[in-house]
Amino acid sequence: MTKQIHLWAFLQGIGHYPSGWRHADATPQDVFSMDYYKSVGQLAERGRFDSIVFGDQLQSRGANGHTPERVAIPTLDPIALLAAMGAVTKHIGLVATVSTTYFEPEAVAERFATLDRITGGRAGWNIVTTAHPASAWNFGQDEMPEKSTRYARANEFVEAACGLWDSASSDGNPAPVQYRGEHITMDASMPGPLLPQGRPILVQAGQSPDGRAFAAATAEAIFCPAPTKEDGIAFRNDMHARISAAGRDPEAVKIMPGLSFILADSEEEAIAKDEAILDLADEALCIEYLGESIGFWLGGHDPKEPIPFDDIVAGTEFPVADITRMLEKPAASGIALGEFASKHVRTPRGHTVFRGTPQQLADRMIDWIDSGACDGFTLQPAYMPGELEIFVDQVVPLLQQAGRLRLDYPGPTLRDTMGIAA
Repeated sequence: MTKQIHLWAFLQGIGHYPSGWRHADATPQDVFSMDYYKSVGQLAERGRFDSIVFGDQLQSRGANGHTPERVAIPTLDPIALLAAMGAVTKHIGLVATVSTTYFEPEAVAERFATLDRITGGRAGWNIVTTAHPASAWNFGQDEMPEKSTRYARANEFVEAACGLWDSASSDGNPAPVQYRGEHITMDASMPGPLLPQGRPILVQAGQSPDGRAFAAATAEAIFCPAPTKEDGIAFRNDMHARISAAGRDPEAVKIMPGLSFILADSEEEAIAKDEAILDLADEALCIEYLGESIGFWLGGHDPKEPIPFDDIVAGTEFPVADITRMLEKPAASGIALGEFASKHVRTPRGHTVFRGTPQQLADRMIDWIDSGACDGFTLQPAYMPGELEIFVDQVVPLLQQAGRLRLDYPGPTLRDTMGIAA
């Protein structure tokens, strides 16, 4: 059977480009309205997407000199948004990002159990350990725990949450769950019947060695960057080896790299459209966004001065090797910080950006799948909702005509849609 393409829609705020909200077809004024999320959810479902994915941000935008007035990427509570979108859709999955560092497993398990039950089995959990250092300030801490500690807690957190979901009973009389770990202690129970999916789909996106080890042990789907097809093949091969070593079936875990896109009737028009959106960039916002992407606060650095490479490498919260690989060439070129940030905003975490026609994008996606680079894509429209509308109306029919995308949903749950057993 020809391999099918899985599609997620990463619908963070008003688009993937920080400048996208200024595009003539963007509707930033609508992102706090129910009508916006209703129309976007139904649009993604019309495109037969597996799932909508929402991120989360626990840090205050106004903290440490940040620029709250430039909130071009507003973040609303993901579970509340997805519950509302679940009420106006019937099939599409609903994946919410929730941190294991700053919440407790019983409360998180209850929230996802509720989402799964009221949507008939469409919930997924993007498990993160939180990387932004300013997040700690909102939870009574001066500093966040170091990375290995965060992942050790995450492992216990997921074990405890899964124990609760597994304890739910068809007769409504759950067994009590006691969990004693180094980081998590819990005495709880899961009232109500079994979840429609048994458990929500478990998603992970960490890229460090700790993150990959955690994903190999727990994830059923992985969101990752892959700037080239070769990078995608290398990542998928690495994760398959790790998943096998963890005693799991690697083919049961879906690899879903990010894919941002700009579409037009010709490649030249798409490139011009892309450059026009970049020209709308707010330099201060781009520097702030770059700082969040590299785990290093860039406030106070002169945008006209070179990239502070040594300071960043010494102080980043993210894997040093990744940040060094990202910045060493532009830093060596002497490009000014502001100029670099304004051009870099569309690929802050190494996700690929496609510029071309709908047919070229459909061909590219099929080629990546057939080359073993991934199992699907996490689509990140440059601006919303216009670019997603173009994808659904022009790329989706091409994928369906090629026999690579479903014409309808195979069952009621997200596990049915993604072909992942409970």
